[in-house]
Parts: sequence; C-alpha cells; structure tokens
Amino acid sequence: MKKVFVFCIGGTGIRVMKSITMLMASGMDTNGYAVVPVILDPHLDLEEKKNLHTLLASYQSIYKKSTNDGSLNHLDGFFNSEIATINDLNDQVNDTQQSSGSKVKFRSYISEANLAVDDINNYFVQTLFSTKNLDSPLSVGFKGNPNVGTVVLGEMIEGADWFKAFKQHCEKDDRIFIISSIFGGTGASGFPLLEKKIRGAESQPAVKNALMGAVTVLPYYGLKDPTTTGSDIDSANFYTKTKAALAYYEKTIHSDYLYYAGETSLMQVYDNDEKKQDDKAHFIELVAASALFDFLQREKPEKQQFLTRAIEDSKSSMDLASLGDGYKEIVKSVADYKLLSALIDILPKEEYFPLSKNRGFNETFYKDASFVALKNFTEIYDNWYKELSTNKRAFAPLNTDNPRKMEGWVKNVSLDAKDDSYYLLKMIQASNNNKERNHDNKFRFFLQFAYEAINYYTKKILK
Repeated sequence: MKKVFVFCIGGTGIRVMKSITMLMASGMDTNGYAVVPVILDPHLDLEEKKNLHTLLASYQSIYKKSTNDGSLNHLDGFFNSEIATINDLNDQVNDTQQSSGSKVKFRSYISEANLAVDDINNYFVQTLFSTKNLDSPLSVGFKGNPNVGTVVLGEMIEGADWFKAFKQHCEKDDRIFIISSIFGGTGASGFPLLEKKIRGAESQPAVKNALMGAVTVLPYYGLKDPTTTGSDIDSANFYTKTKAALAYYEKTIHSDYLYYAGETSLMQVYDNDEKKQDDKAHFIELVAASALFDFLQREKPEKQQFLTRAIEDSKSSMDLASLGDGYKEIVKSVADYKLLSALIDILPKEEYFPLSKNRGFNETFYKDASFVALKNFTEIYDNWYKELSTNKRAFAPLNTDNPRKMEGWVKNVSLDAKDDSYYLLKMIQASNNNKERNHDNKFRFFLQFAYEAINYYTKKILK
C-alpha cells in the first residue's frame, strides 16, 4: 500500500484536511495512495479538530463497508481512496498533541521560575517573549506567535510516539505532504520545524529521501478588531508576518514541491474568538486541498518547484466560467457528490423503483448502518458546500435549490439530464450491466450504480 502522510498543522491544516476528505468522498483521485492524516495542534478543546477526527472516522467506515474491509478493490468514483491513521498503522493510542496540549502557562513549560532574577538567561527570555507570551496557556495554541510555537512544537515532535511511528512506517515510495498557514503561530513555526526533523532522519533513508510536498496558506481572511474583542490576535499584522516568514522560508524550506494559496484581499472577516475558531469552509481551503491531488500525480523534479493556482476572473461568487478550466475536475467532483446527495434523499421515497426489489435497495437497506453512515456523512458534506457557497469569496458553481430539477445543476453547463428520473434510469441500466455477482455487498452496488449514472451526464463538464 503506497501511503502519503499528510501533516495538518494548526487550524488551517485542520480545515484544509476537511476539504481533502470531502474531495476524496467526491471521487478525486489520489493516484493509488492511501492518505494518512497526522494532526498537529496543541489546542486541546478545539471543536473543529474533534469534528475532523469524527469526519475521518466516518469516511473510513464508509470506505471499509464498500470494500468489505479491504477484501474487494476500491470503487471508481465515490470514496475510492483509503484513509488510514497512525493508530491503524502502529496501534498508537496517544493523540499527536498530547505532549504539548497542556493548560500550563508557557513560562512554566520553559521553567522560567527556576531562573534567578539577575540570571542572564532570564533577560534573554524577557527579550524573546512578551509577558502575554509567557502567561499564555499552551492549550489554546500559539495565538499567532511563531516564536512560542517554535519552542513548544520542537519538543512536541522530537521523541513523540506518533513521530516514531511515522518514521517506522514510512517506506520506500511513500510520500509526505505538509499543510500549514504562514500568517499565524502554529503553522508558521510548525512547517519548517517538521520539515527539518524529516530531512534530518539520517537513520531512516525512506523518510529522509521521501518525495515531499507542502502547501503554505497565505492570509485569506481577517479578524474583528482585537480592541473590541479582547483578543491577542490582530489580523492587521498578518501580511507583515507573512513577509517575514516568506523571507525565512526562502532560505530554509526544501520541499520538492511548494504550493502557495491565498487571497488578493481579505474579503471575509471572522469573529476573533480564540477558543471556538468557528470559521466557515472557505474557497482558499479548497484550493489548498487541491494541491495534494496535484502533488500525487507528479514525479520527483530535478529541482525544487514552486506552484500556485489562479482564477479566470475575480468575482465575489465563483462559478465554472470565473474559476476557469483548471477547476473543471473539482467542479465535477463536487457536482457529482451533490447529485448523490439528491439521490440519497429521493430514493427512499421511490416506492416503485425497480432496484428496490432487484438489488435490495428497499426500506431495510435504507435503515442499515451502512446507508445511515453515508447519509450522516452527506449531511456534513451538504453543510460544507453551503458554507463554501456563501462565504467571501464564494465557491458556488452549482444550482442546488431544487434537487429534482437537475438540467441546470452546474452553472454555465447544460447537462442532458433534466430531472432525477434520468439518473434513476441510468442506475437501472448500470445494474443490468452488472449481472455477474462476485459479491453480495448491496451498499457497494448502490455507490457503484449511483456513480455510473451520475458520471454518464456530468463527464460533459470536463470537455
């Protein structure tokens, strides 16, 4: 099994990994690589981190049910690539943030109290770190302070069980991909530290020499004025921090492929809430997610490559025309899953659908744990797309207001299927073309027939 270890650093890393998971569910191709997410964030109580763990487990459950726990080949289309975890590979039970995820203050972490008042090291600490830095609990992250993150994350990585497990299970032909932001604290400090640890693994040549890619997310949102919110984070400094970090990265980062994703202006302004960080899914996170899929299609370059992604026309709400041809695969994948979502809602109510009898897609099937898991995942997917399509800037290439009226499903593209009956008919035809039964997995058949029916019409998007 070829693997790509995807290190998701900080809040942006977590949100980009969510978009990666959604694109994998939609059928985006990982070129045969199993994706192994590793989440690095010391923020103990961050809700979106807990939600990502739940989402990944849900994806894994659906994938396993569709492949009979791996005894069948993966499907074409939906959920076609495996997601594994460090726990799966090494039976580790500790989460990646435990060594630094603590409610102790930073000053206690570095044992500042042990220094005498007139100790030169005490003056050194006071020069490097502000009083706010020293009094900040590690459990809420680094609040845009890479100087703090560098100290803590260095120890968080070195000697951690999960890092030992990664080095043990990273084999020849496996790949590494790192996701981080450059304008905060955790991501900006964590990326160069992690890369250095990986490239310095002299005793593990498969780790040291692995093909490595990374996506660095530049500023793409602002935060409300900290003077009114009481926050320690001021988004007015994001660009200054980015310029400083880029100057440092230029001399220290050695990933084979380095992708950049960011906005030209900070259109969206979020609440400055360090505890919740309840940010909605954003177009730039989707762009950053697409970098992983591009990376997995590329070979080792002769020299370091730097890449970014443009749009055809700068609009506040993006459709296929304003996105440009380079986004066709993403638009098709999202359109495919949203059509699957419509079928998941429609089919349990279709009393006379022939496959309810011929293939067992009946009331019992729709109450089975496999279909319920798919439906629950789809509810999260629908909310993810809703957030994308209403954020600033919006990713809104679909017309999904009327799930049964599907002719104009994709803006700027006229699909030949006028309504759901076209897809139901194609599902029947797909079933008729699969008369040889080498398995009895109804859930797998459902996903297979639905994808064949949907792809028959939506492949037009790629032309």
